[in-house]
Amino acid sequence: MNSVRRTWPLALPLFMLGACSVSQVETKPAEAPAAPKCAADTECTASADQPLCDVASGACIALPAGHEIGYRDGTSSSVALTQIYKTTAASKLVDLEFHPDHAGELWAVGYGDDSIHIGTGATGDAPKWRHLIDPAAMHFMHKPPALAMGSLGLVGTCGDNDNGQNQTMSDGTANLFMGPAMFTTDPAILGKATAGDLGSHVDMLHNSPLCRGIAHASANVFWVFNAFDSSIDEVNFNKPHEPGGDDHSDGEIYRFVAGKVKGATDGTPSHVFFDAEDSLLYIADTGHRRVVRLDTTKGTKGGHLDRQPEPLKNDATMMGTVLEEIVAPGTLAMPSGIEIHGGLVYVTDAATSTFNVFDKTGMPVRSLTTDLPAGSLAGFTFGPDGKIYFTDKVGGRIFRIDPQ
Repeated sequence: MNSVRRTWPLALPLFMLGACSVSQVETKPAEAPAAPKCAADTECTASADQPLCDVASGACIALPAGHEIGYRDGTSSSVALTQIYKTTAASKLVDLEFHPDHAGELWAVGYGDDSIHIGTGATGDAPKWRHLIDPAAMHFMHKPPALAMGSLGLVGTCGDNDNGQNQTMSDGTANLFMGPAMFTTDPAILGKATAGDLGSHVDMLHNSPLCRGIAHASANVFWVFNAFDSSIDEVNFNKPHEPGGDDHSDGEIYRFVAGKVKGATDGTPSHVFFDAEDSLLYIADTGHRRVVRLDTTKGTKGGHLDRQPEPLKNDATMMGTVLEEIVAPGTLAMPSGIEIHGGLVYVTDAATSTFNVFDKTGMPVRSLTTDLPAGSLAGFTFGPDGKIYFTDKVGGRIFRIDPQ
């Protein structure tokens, strides 16, 4: 007898399942939007990483790039310009820098009266100021466009003049015996008369007339903007002499990019800044209405300088030097002050009295309109509190930028 094998279907049609339950998909109610974290900056100040309130989103956010000149709309009302010093407008304050070894001590120079202004407690609420003029400033600090703190309690400055105020040639032209000088910051010496009537300077070299800017590099080496020769000069004072001395024979001068930069016809300062991280010198090329930088590691020594007003240890015109344009003409009307901070390039425009921030490729980051008169802005510096301090050449004042 043969067996019969039956095969049952693995699945049955739905109509054969009878009263079979069907699972239902449960729908959750929509979640309410998260409540805003902030409505004002004061609600974010506890966060060091995100101290600002983006009111539109209600979120605490980080400070934007270039925030030292403000982080709102770039108008004068978007920051507070806090006045910390006022002298006579005739002083024409043009540059300032904090002393690296004296906490809160701020130094400034006056283009109009050859003056030095020193403020103690300058980052506080009640700084104290003193004003002095060196007895021999008519030569060693006449019309200073800038100053640069150096090493071991020394400070460098230079004069925007050709020495015609002191001595002329037989044909009536100036003798061009002018250049950068160094002074000690020791209050027992600075500004005091010396036996030879040469003031309190501790060194000077005389081949960079019409100087418009100065920056410290290392030891007693400085970079200066030489508007007479349209060049950037590297000056090494080497060992300073005694206060009021005149032996400059250990000095060295090397001239870079002669004829490639240009000072403004009205004497507006052309500040320079040495970036020690990459040995690049950033330059406000005021006469060409641009910002450039010099690779100071490149170049070979050529012939001696054309003028030889005094014995030197060494001098040369540098060959094969490289000047790179960062901000082309057309963006700034009259670039003057310049600083590198946080990998960004900060520049003042003297013609428009604005602050401008660029990245190192020259792309604009942000700007700030100060509403000060044209010609007010020149040099500025970053304080130990991270804030910008700047001079008002027209009003004889020093301000601090307080973003708000």
